[in-house]
Amino acid sequence: MAGFDPKKVSTFDWVVIGAGGLAFIVSFLHWYSVSFNGSTVASGSAWHVGFAAWFSVLLLMAAGGLILAGQLGQQVKLPVPLPLVTLGLSALAFILILLRWVTFPDAGGGLGGLGVELKVSAGAGIGLYLGLVCALAAAVASFLAFRAAGGNFSQLRQTPGAPPPPPSY
Repeated sequence: MAGFDPKKVSTFDWVVIGAGGLAFIVSFLHWYSVSFNGSTVASGSAWHVGFAAWFSVLLLMAAGGLILAGQLGQQVKLPVPLPLVTLGLSALAFILILLRWVTFPDAGGGLGGLGVELKVSAGAGIGLYLGLVCALAAAVASFLAFRAAGGNFSQLRQTPGAPPPPPSY
């Protein structure tokens, strides 16, 4: 921790670190809820609504943790640039959260035809929406960090140790 200087951390890195931390906090909010006559009768956090939800939170935390570890002086050796790894993790988290949202069971209706006003609804909660925003923010920040460092996706096709390809104009 002696070598850590917060001023040397880029804005993009702070966004990814913050998105990972915020995703952890958001994971305890309602990701899915069931309401009866306007009152929530059941809800579930990311840890209770399926693999796609809690694994997405872990992916975002891993992306933030990798950047934070590098900033704290730990050697993070990866075969591809770190922003590209965090881009992959956060993009996968975004896709998984979208899939979780689409696959939630949806209940809506009531018994208004019987003269009794009973309304049931079910769907995504605020935690899912905030988790989606965290994943999107981390993915965009990682992409921008990769591009700001001069990264190019064509570099990924070359074999390790080979000279870099000539620039394309």
